[in-house]
Amino acid sequence: LFFEFEWAGKPTAMNRNTVFMTASCFLSSFILTVVAISTPAWIVQDFQGINQYGLFHKCEELLFNNKRRESCSQHDTIAGEWHAATVFLVLGLILLFGAIIYTGRAAVQRHYMDYARWLAFSAAIFFSLASLIFPLGFDQAFIGGQAYRLPEHTSVGFSYILFILGLLFIFVGELVAMRILCPA
Repeated sequence: LFFEFEWAGKPTAMNRNTVFMTASCFLSSFILTVVAISTPAWIVQDFQGINQYGLFHKCEELLFNNKRRESCSQHDTIAGEWHAATVFLVLGLILLFGAIIYTGRAAVQRHYMDYARWLAFSAAIFFSLASLIFPLGFDQAFIGGQAYRLPEHTSVGFSYILFILGLLFIFVGELVAMRILCPA
């Protein structure tokens, strides 16, 4: 699959290390973001029990008679900012999936890497917008903060950190695809 085909004397396939590294970064970003979206630990409150809030549902962990009980449910109401962040995340995931497909195709024909880079760049823009819009929803009643400011005993959870790591993996994949990192 990773052979160097020639068309008019020019190799048309990408270096297989570049393709592998780029695809690995993009795939890692995709997986991290899917895991982040599906878990409720975007915001964690540690006050009289542990409350975790995600984009779609919330979980409460309470201590009764030295036993921990966890219950999860969907949000009653959710801020429009979190809806917008979710839409940007889903659009970014769709674009990132396309970038993964085109990166695989670049192993055979080099020009597909240009498409993959542009799709990943667009996904990174959508992910960046989501990361900027999400903190605007901190002023919701169940969180009790202000935009970009969490209240005391509240912090961002591992889901948000996974999402930010996914965003960083897109940028690393872009740098590898442009051969700035790991030049061939």
